[in-house]
Amino acid sequence: MIERRKPWANGIVALALKLAPPERRAWFEAMAAELDHVPERARWHFAAGCLFAAVRETVSSPQFLHAITGNLLIGGAMIWAAMNIRFAGRMSVMHAVLPEAFAYGIALLFVVGAVATARSGYRATISLAVPVAAMLTVGALVIRFGNAPTPLSHLYFALIVEDLCVLLFALMIAGAAVRFIGVRQALG
Repeated sequence: MIERRKPWANGIVALALKLAPPERRAWFEAMAAELDHVPERARWHFAAGCLFAAVRETVSSPQFLHAITGNLLIGGAMIWAAMNIRFAGRMSVMHAVLPEAFAYGIALLFVVGAVATARSGYRATISLAVPVAAMLTVGALVIRFGNAPTPLSHLYFALIVEDLCVLLFALMIAGAAVRFIGVRQALG
């Protein structure tokens, strides 16, 4: 029974070594070397601690945060573009040309934002979302206070508010990533 436990603990420590970020490789190699000197009763605990440390170090590494943030922003923009395209399709069935064109235009903006984020990183999200959010805010103010209310103006206002909420959420994610990764790199 003792012989079964050791390979499992070795496997868990080997997995931890594979998951560990490259800059921490020496630290995890030292942990792997220590496994043979850990008492048999404590090997599972030690191996689990190594795995937990590897996951924690990997998840908090700037490379991982860059990848997760970028993928989240790109995926979110593409999903929102698809939802706007679906809405445009519904508007085309009802022969509502202006809401259909508006939805296609917003979908195009989000696709452009996703492509820019994929090519230039999530800082592109910030530099693109701020002016688009400002334009949408001005549009919402004009629709809300500049014209007499109509059912179509209420629809446009609601669509603009939705788009603003999505853009602000994307800005919060990108801004938090910039700040957190900057702090992490300054400390590390």
